[in-house]
Amino acid sequence: MVDFRPAAAIVLTAGRSTRMGGRENKVLHPLGDRPVLAYSLAVFQACRSIDYVVIVGREEERAVLESTARMYCPKAEGHFAVGGVERFDSVRNGLEACAAFHPEAVLIHDAARPFVRERFIISSLNALETYPGAVVGVPLKDTLKEIRPDATVIRTHERSRFWLSQTPQTFRYPDILNACRAYTPPPYPTDDGAVLEWAGGTVAMVEGSYLNIKLTTPEDWILAEAIRKIPFD
Repeated sequence: MVDFRPAAAIVLTAGRSTRMGGRENKVLHPLGDRPVLAYSLAVFQACRSIDYVVIVGREEERAVLESTARMYCPKAEGHFAVGGVERFDSVRNGLEACAAFHPEAVLIHDAARPFVRERFIISSLNALETYPGAVVGVPLKDTLKEIRPDATVIRTHERSRFWLSQTPQTFRYPDILNACRAYTPPPYPTDDGAVLEWAGGTVAMVEGSYLNIKLTTPEDWILAEAIRKIPFD
């Protein structure tokens, strides 16, 4: 195995939480006895393969984000980048901030996924020995229908070829930095692997977990409360 060191993790916190129906940043909302953000920060802090953590967030929330970092992730202390208008802009800002560390590998993670596990991180870094990028995901379990604007079905796809992407998404740092610098939206990519794919890089899928959910809608909080109470790796 190639040791990609130093390795940095970018934790994105700048989302507007519009689908939650409220104005509060969901990653600062309590889940059990701590904010959502604290869960992923604690995992990156405990993982020996991660040397630095950069939090990307809104300037007006910087104080509370940095306070959370001091409590749960000293690796992130003093490493803050201001988020952009779109997720892609926030990722690019985080990547530019990582230049100070000269990392060989970088992981990009949505803080709204509190149940990241260390095995996702290790498997993703291992994949970089062969490929410039790796995306954590899970195989599609349901039948996939392609539809027209009027909701009638065009075709049914063979689901064995489809995975759902999650985060973290992990890359050799120069490859993803150069790809993001070269890419000019619109359209805005919905994940980071798509940017490397656009630049001609091969992205591998690394198996995550169906429990690695993203808190997007109010119903997701019900699931999150249940997941946090059960042990899984």
